[in-house]
Formats: sequence, structure tokens, C-alpha cells
Amino acid sequence: MDYKQLASDIYEKVGGAKNIQHVTHCATRLRFTLANDKKADGEGIKKLKGVTGLVEGNGQFQVIIGPDVSSVYAQLPGTGSDEATSNKDQSVVSRLLDFIAGCFTPMIAIIAAGGMLQVLLSLLQLSGVLAETDDTYLVLYQVSQAAFFFIPVFLGNSVAKRLKIDPFLGSFIGAIFVMPGLTALISQEGGISLLGFAVPNVSYNASVLPVLLSVWLMSYVYKFADKILPNSVKFILRPLISVIVITPFALLLLGPLGVMVGNYVAEFLNYLTNNFGPLAVLFMGAFAQLLVMTGMHTTLTPILLASLATYGYDNLIVPGMLLGLAAEAGICIAAGIKAKDTEFKQLSFSSAITALMGVSEPALYGVTLRLKKPIVGMILGGAAGGLYFGLTNINTPVVIASFVALPSYSNVLHAAIGSLITFVIAFGYTWVVVKDADFPNGNVAEAAELDVEQAAEPLKSAVESFVAAPLSGAVIPLSETNDQAFASLALGKGLAIKPADDKIVAPFVGKVSAVFPGNHAIGLTSENGIELLIHIGIDTVNMKGAAFVREVNEGDTIQPGQTLLQFDSKKIQEAGYDDTVMITVTNTANYLDVIPATENNQVTANDQLLAVF
Repeated sequence: MDYKQLASDIYEKVGGAKNIQHVTHCATRLRFTLANDKKADGEGIKKLKGVTGLVEGNGQFQVIIGPDVSSVYAQLPGTGSDEATSNKDQSVVSRLLDFIAGCFTPMIAIIAAGGMLQVLLSLLQLSGVLAETDDTYLVLYQVSQAAFFFIPVFLGNSVAKRLKIDPFLGSFIGAIFVMPGLTALISQEGGISLLGFAVPNVSYNASVLPVLLSVWLMSYVYKFADKILPNSVKFILRPLISVIVITPFALLLLGPLGVMVGNYVAEFLNYLTNNFGPLAVLFMGAFAQLLVMTGMHTTLTPILLASLATYGYDNLIVPGMLLGLAAEAGICIAAGIKAKDTEFKQLSFSSAITALMGVSEPALYGVTLRLKKPIVGMILGGAAGGLYFGLTNINTPVVIASFVALPSYSNVLHAAIGSLITFVIAFGYTWVVVKDADFPNGNVAEAAELDVEQAAEPLKSAVESFVAAPLSGAVIPLSETNDQAFASLALGKGLAIKPADDKIVAPFVGKVSAVFPGNHAIGLTSENGIELLIHIGIDTVNMKGAAFVREVNEGDTIQPGQTLLQFDSKKIQEAGYDDTVMITVTNTANYLDVIPATENNQVTANDQLLAVF
């Protein structure tokens, strides 16, 4: 399961940050407190792969995940786990690159919209539909430029969010750099001074580093003001102090420094491409998609924008990315022709189309990485095309790599030839090296036979396996419990027990696979792979552990009858909660069936409870 993608999808469908007032999780579900339940797309959430159900009521919007819930929760924006835990083990360079990528990712849609509008205008101009002097062309061109002119404003907001300060203050700092009146004062004859120091005459349109550095420094000022100011004046004085303190640094030091560094970087890349151009573009073409795979391609955005702002074109990054798209398209078309599985054919051909349009992730993740072998062809094809691009000095004024934008390249014929070279090599390598057995269900007859045998394995190993009762009490069908998630069997088949004692014991030989905050539930895995969830009470996660004591830890080996948890039924009932204990086989789908192993209405701990076939 892709926890990060699932978390992102759920986060979006519940309404995002504006609609989420609080979120936590229990043993099986994410529990959202929403500002407006009607803004949540409940039906869309139910259809997500990895979501087994949805419960609404009692002031909460509960998304049922199952035992993997903690892993999904850790990837939700704002929980901090995703970023904090991953960054601890990273180098300074890795954390810096992650920070830059994280700041630019929210802006991709804006940059893409502006870039694609410029592509459209180029096509309309080349086809003779519009001339550069037409009013419509002039208006739409200015609209496309807005995406880049105001990059400091957009970026300021994104950086501030990343640094966990007021994002509108970040936009404010970005706006300072492109304020027309201030720009006019700085550029006037004789210039202007601030606090007795001359303000450098620098243009910040489409700049990146000045606002990155300024908002970064402002975050320290903002957080310091937040600590020292009393709550009664914090709302007014905190932003005022932040802006007043940072403005001189931004206009006198950080802004000019950022522009200077950006210019030097652009000049350095220009030097490389002018003196070692073929090798530079060869490298970019070869590894463009590997950068996409690791997310590193977004860190190139500042360099790309600096190059465009300084020279008006890019002859390295966008051309290299274009070759990556050509390679992915070649791989997908070859795979689509060779694959025997209808579903994989459709995926391959549709991914080829999206790659040509400029979106390579479906091709990269859905085809190339699944087949693995085409990665070499992707690199070889990109390198050959990059060498050709470098030798013919291909460049483009657009920021979007897409074959729709091919007419905007400095030499359309050479751009097409270089892309074709990459396409043919990637296609040919995939055609020759990838065999039927490499495809998912590549040989239909053999795969079908193999799948039957593989599917039978868990059945064979589970025949006449039993799960003992983990406590004594009255047996209740799950369908009669008051918890929709368990009653609907969304979390697997099993039984419930109304407790006659306050102790949970191990129902088989195995290991503790999951423990949950509050100790109201525990996940177990038997020696032969049965995954069991024991959940004490309904909504008892809200008790925050007040009635529960855990005797084992995750990873511990357990023996039948060993005490795992102790709980206080009286406290649970006094708190207003149902103390029924639910026992489910969460990987029910791996087995033929899970049925009751007892006909009695009462069981004693260690009696046979469930039969798993």
C-alpha cells in the first residue's frame, strides 16, 4: 500500500487543511473532526484503495483503514511524522533539497499553466491564427507572464508554509520585491536609500533566491516575536515586527545576494553548455527520469528560472526533460505492443500519450519501473538524444517539457530528430530485452496456472487452523455489534465477545505485530500467517489509555494463554462506552473462509473460537 498517496487522497477528499479541525487515529481508523462534514467526499473516500469503510457520527468523520492506520496517519500533512522522521537520517544537502522541492511543488500548477499558455500562444502564432501585435495575443501573453512575474509572491507563501509561519506574511515579503512603486524608486536616477544605505538597483521579477532567503530569515524573527509577545498584542505586533525587521535585510542584503548567486549559477550553466554543451545535455537527457523518480527534478526549478530570467532561454533542463519524455513514450509503446495482458496494454498506451503531453509519472511508475529492464534503455536513449541536442545547440524559452511545445524550440527539426533518436533507442531496447515473462501476466496461460497455484498456498497452509478465544464471555456475531466497521466485516470476519473477565490472552503461537496508542487494541500474527486484530470496546480510543494496561510490546513472541492486555470493564462502562471485544482476521481475503469454531453462546479463554480455512 502506498501510504503517502492514500494519506494525500484522504486529506484532499475530507476537505484539506481548511476543513480539518483535528485528526487522530485509533487501532483501525483515522478520526477527523471537520468544520463541515458536507464538504467531505464520503463516496470518493470509500472508493480509495486501502479504505475499507466510513463511519460518520458522534461529531467525528471516521475513515476505516485497518491495522495499517498508523502508517497512513504518519503521512498526513501536518502530523509532522512524515517530514520529521525522514529528515533525521538525511544529510544537510538532502534536507536542503527536500526543502526546496517542498517549496516549489505547490507552485507546479501555476508554472505549468503559465508555461502551457505560452506554448499555446506559440502554436497560434506559428499557425497564423494570431499575430504578436494582436490585442488577444498581447493580453494572453501578459496573463501567461503573471505566473512568472509574481513567483516571489507565490514562493513566499509556499516557503512560509514549509517553515510553519503565517503564509500570507510570506506572500507579503514576496510582494515587496515586485511592488511596482518600489521598483520605480529603486531604478530611478540616483537610486534611493534605506536607513542611510543605498538600495541596490536590482530587478526581482521571477526571482527565487531573494524570497527564499528572506522568508527563511523572517521565520526566526516571527517565532522569536511569538515567544516574547503577550497574547493580547501578538496578533497585531507579531507580523509588524516580522516585516519591519526583515525589510532592510531583504532589500539591502538578501535580495541582491540572491540575485547575484542566481546570475552566477546561470552563467556557470551557460558556460558548461557553451564549452561542454554536448556532455552536459547528454547527462541531463540520460538521468532526467531518474531525477523525476526521486523528486529531485523540482530542485532544478530555481536554476531553470534563473537561466530564463538571464538569457531568455534554457538549453539544458527542459530539453533534457523532453528527452526523458521521449524515452518513456518509446518504452510504453514497445511494452504496449508486446504485452499480452489487456489491462497492461491499455496502461502502457495511455501512459505513452500522457508522457508525450508532459506528464511522465504514469509511464515511469506504471510501466518502466515495473518492468525494470527498460531503465537501461531509458538512460541510453536519453544520453544519445542529449548528445545530439548538445551538438545542435537546442534551446527553448518555455518552462514546460512537452511535445506540444516542440514548435517553440530553436530548431524544430533538430529537436524532433534528437527526440526520435531517444524514442527509437528506448523502444528498441525494450522490444529486444523485455521478454513475455517480464510482463505482469506476460504469458497468459502460464500466469493463470501459476496464479491458481500461488492462490492455493495460503489455503493449504491454513486448513484446519484455529484461533482460540482471547478472553471469557458471551459470544456475539460481529453483525450484531454497534460498530459499523466491524459489523460490516470491513475489517475481516470474526466474532465479538461480551467480556466476563478483564484479561486478553494470546490465542495462538505467534508475534505481536502492532500495538496502538491507548492500549485498547492489539494486532497479532500467527506462525502460519493469520493476522488477528483484538479491539476492546467501541470508541474507547477516546479514553486515552485510562482503562488499559499492555503487558507485551510490538515484535514480542507470544505463546497461547500468555497475558497480552488487561482492562477495566467497569471504567469503560462508567465512561459511557460499550466494552464488547471484537476479534477479526484482518487478512480474511487470503483464506477460503473464517467461521465460528464454537456453537456455544459462552466461551472460556483458550477455547476454540474461530476456524480459518
